Amino acid sequence: MIRTCILILLVCLMGCGKPSPEDRPIRPSKIMDFDTLFAQRCAGCHGTDGAGSGSIALHDPTLMNIISRETLHDLVKNGRPGTLMPSFQSNTGNPLTDAQIEILVDGMMQRWSEDAPPWATDRRYEVQQGKATRGKGAFVHMCGQCHGNDGLGASAGSVINPAFLELVSAQYLRTVILCGRPELGMPQLAGKIEDQTIDDIVAWLRTHKTFRSDQ
Repeated sequence: MIRTCILILLVCLMGCGKPSPEDRPIRPSKIMDFDTLFAQRCAGCHGTDGAGSGSIALHDPTLMNIISRETLHDLVKNGRPGTLMPSFQSNTGNPLTDAQIEILVDGMMQRWSEDAPPWATDRRYEVQQGKATRGKGAFVHMCGQCHGNDGLGASAGSVINPAFLELVSAQYLRTVILCGRPELGMPQLAGKIEDQTIDDIVAWLRTHKTFRSDQ
């Protein structure tokens, strides 16, 4: 009887030391769930469920209808050089696989593209050359109430701070004007402003990018 009890105890102890398949950690390259991938790779900057945080909201029907699938795929894969948006494939520490990038892109576009305003699909995503001299007047008209006519800030912060402009791309500025930053109280202007006017405003903002001795 005692021998039998000892054998049963040994078997139980041996079984306790062997994890079940469900308890084994999943290798990063094997994660194929959109929610998990987004939470691990994107939410730190773009917020929980893409609602926006340090960077723009991705859970935005306007944005998901303006941007093309190819462009979104390229951004996830290659990042945006010169900004805080990293490449998730050339990141040799823990890169995303092609399949994982596809899951992220498909998930964002399928989940967050519904209920876009009717004009969203007619708007241009990519920034183009603008004219800064026109952009100054357009900025005063469209943005001055919140950011001040000189861009130094009013009820909202400055948008001509060179340190800020060094961290963001011209495309980021255009996207923010189009889609806003709802989590910060900034409305989207895509239905109220022409594509060329946005590019003109971006061009004017970019004239403040370089640190100058007279600023």
